[in-house]
Amino acid sequence: MAKDNLATQTDNVLIVVKEKPPIPALPSRTNNWMSVQGNDDWEGLSDEQVHKRQLKFDSPEYGIRAGAISLITRALRKNNKPEVNFSQIFFEEDGWAEDKESYKLDAMSKGFNDTDMIDVMDRDQLKPLISFISNHEMGPEEYKNLENKDEVINKGLDMAYEYILSDDYSLKDLIK
Repeated sequence: MAKDNLATQTDNVLIVVKEKPPIPALPSRTNNWMSVQGNDDWEGLSDEQVHKRQLKFDSPEYGIRAGAISLITRALRKNNKPEVNFSQIFFEEDGWAEDKESYKLDAMSKGFNDTDMIDVMDRDQLKPLISFISNHEMGPEEYKNLENKDEVINKGLDMAYEYILSDDYSLKDLIK
């Protein structure tokens, strides 16, 4: 009997197995754990894009950097200060959640509230938000199995904070 992961052969009868090998979720394959979309020319953006909306980065650290800068920029534009609540991020008319109900249920199940205010300049507040978004976008099983996720998130945050505190960031004056 010959066997591979898609079918088995027994006595000249081919039995097709419906299970396919697991394919990593798009956020993992694109090093874009937070599913950053758009057409911005981010640092660390891969030359080879694989999806028309979700960007592909050279490493997950660059994807975290882009997501963190996007969150910080959203806070500054919405509130003129580095604070933003869950509703402003996900649920307003221009919110990030494509499936608002799914995000709302996931946020509630993880103890987040629409009115929870996040100080995006406080790493201890921003890290759980990034973890929540990444977990939601990848799915809990795949996110749980990631190696070195704390190290990746911290390195991405280091790069994001370095950029937004530089003179190259146009909203730097709103950060106190």
